[in-house]
Amino acid sequence: MPFINISVSGATLSDTQKQHLFNETTRLMSEVMKKNPDLTSVRIDQFPADSWAVGRKSMVVRGETAVHMDIKVTDGTNTDEEKAEMIKQAMSMLKDIVGSTPEASYIVIHDLDASAWGYDGHTQHERAQRKKAA
Repeated sequence: MPFINISVSGATLSDTQKQHLFNETTRLMSEVMKKNPDLTSVRIDQFPADSWAVGRKSMVVRGETAVHMDIKVTDGTNTDEEKAEMIKQAMSMLKDIVGSTPEASYIVIHDLDASAWGYDGHTQHERAQRKKAA
């Protein structure tokens, strides 16, 4: 049940670009991180180009599109190799969809304790315990 937040500044994404980000991010989470695509949530936030800077220069001055991707997964469910591959493929995907990005464009994978998050009113820890008992 990953939650992915993609932040973008410097370009206004079209509906087609947004749908492509939804589709490709979910595909990567399924193929690389082995997550259930039906439980993968992706949110896109867009910010004005003058409200995001890299190296003290706003995206207006840089003429680029800034991107940042936060990925939240349950701790211990992915290997270091899977996470490294996800970061590599996700950055390539982001550049393909949004265009030129500054080098300081980050993808962060947060490994969250299973008791600290969940969905539909149940923690991931609780879900794992129920699965073991079944």
